[in-house]
Amino acid sequence: MKNSLYNLLILLVGIPIVSCVQENKKTSTVQDFAFTENNWEIENTDGSMDTITILEHQGRQALLLESNQKAYLKGATFKNFQLEFHCNGQVPGLGFRIQDKKNYEYLYLRMMMSGKKDALQYIPIYNGSLPWQLYNYPKYEGNAVFPRKEVATLPLSLEEELVQGKVGKTLLKALEEEGILYSEESFIDLPNETMSYIYDPQRNEALLFEKRKDSIVFLDIRTWIPAKIVVIEDKMSVYVGDMGTPTFVVDNLKGESKAGGISLFSTFGQVYFSDVSIQEIKESDIPKHQGTEEGIPSNYLTTWQMSEMFVMDTLNFVAQVDSLLKSRDSFKTVKADTDGLLNISRFYDDMDKTVVLTCTLLSDSDQEVSLNFDYADHLVIVLNSKVLFDGGMNFRPPPEKGTEGRVFVDDEQTVLNLRKGTNDLTFVLSGDNRQKYNWGCIAKLAHLDGISLE
Repeated sequence: MKNSLYNLLILLVGIPIVSCVQENKKTSTVQDFAFTENNWEIENTDGSMDTITILEHQGRQALLLESNQKAYLKGATFKNFQLEFHCNGQVPGLGFRIQDKKNYEYLYLRMMMSGKKDALQYIPIYNGSLPWQLYNYPKYEGNAVFPRKEVATLPLSLEEELVQGKVGKTLLKALEEEGILYSEESFIDLPNETMSYIYDPQRNEALLFEKRKDSIVFLDIRTWIPAKIVVIEDKMSVYVGDMGTPTFVVDNLKGESKAGGISLFSTFGQVYFSDVSIQEIKESDIPKHQGTEEGIPSNYLTTWQMSEMFVMDTLNFVAQVDSLLKSRDSFKTVKADTDGLLNISRFYDDMDKTVVLTCTLLSDSDQEVSLNFDYADHLVIVLNSKVLFDGGMNFRPPPEKGTEGRVFVDDEQTVLNLRKGTNDLTFVLSGDNRQKYNWGCIAKLAHLDGISLE
């Protein structure tokens, strides 16, 4: 998982501004939504409503969303559409096909990650969770290049000040002379070889910096970014900068393909939006989709019996689970999605709880078979009442826990000693009770030779 600031840059959506006006075309429905209280509502973190703030910002008339504010379009829904806007901030984003404030499709831009494979993130939001660890590259995260603005240039003699940890007074003074006032609480983070930044928690602001031939340059990511999103049925194309070529395409949107609301959010620092237009795409103008999505191999475990939520007894959970399995009246059949991922947030909304998932493996002999799997946030694997695995992801997982804390099926492995006949495989899966975001798993057997799934 990412260090410090990046762990905070996994946040929410963004929305249109000023007005939505488009040239009348045969294939579009023009809608004009001025930013007034009749058309838009602004919501704070606590759910209270706030007034709309429109101001001049870096040469554009813009809607300002403070950190953790959300803006919702009133009285208009879209299923298939093209939406264009300019955004300026740290984590702007777009919510679409909103069914309610806890269920919608979501795209956000990680401005700090320009040029990287996870600069853009798509996530389906179920029951208010933000499961960024579950939906990852290459299908649900993509590359984009965002412009940066040079705001300060310091001499190379200050390079020794640019070390991990709290910022020294010498560097703070040098930045102040350049017009940048950062508090003594500021720190420097060097999460990888290609990213270095200074972050001020008081101001909730960050600047990237990079060493050049004869100087150290500080860069502000908060500059205007043009973007376009085209959503047609279960496909989304995202354009950043170049409006002619998509930089990121999602071929398998996870939410229900029906009309819903539009929104913009900012959950980290101030975000501005400008020049937003929405063009509805009529059903009659959409070409019929002939292709079918490629399925996953049959060795993935995709059908489970799932218990109701419960509070896990960490000292006596084996007995607790055995008791639940003896009476399965409350269990229900659930299926993983087309990627093999089972997102528990589709069914339940309390990240402080645990569920039991169980399936039956029928083996024609005593044999060993490898089980590949991954999970968020804590998982216990039990085979025939024997615990095989007990691990937690935690907000900062250890280095050996996969790639940056994301969920990939080949990250973890254990061996199942199957007996001839019936074998009960059980996952005891707990939600992410810190971020309140991630709760899911994925699993596959190495092979199905002599094995069938009941």
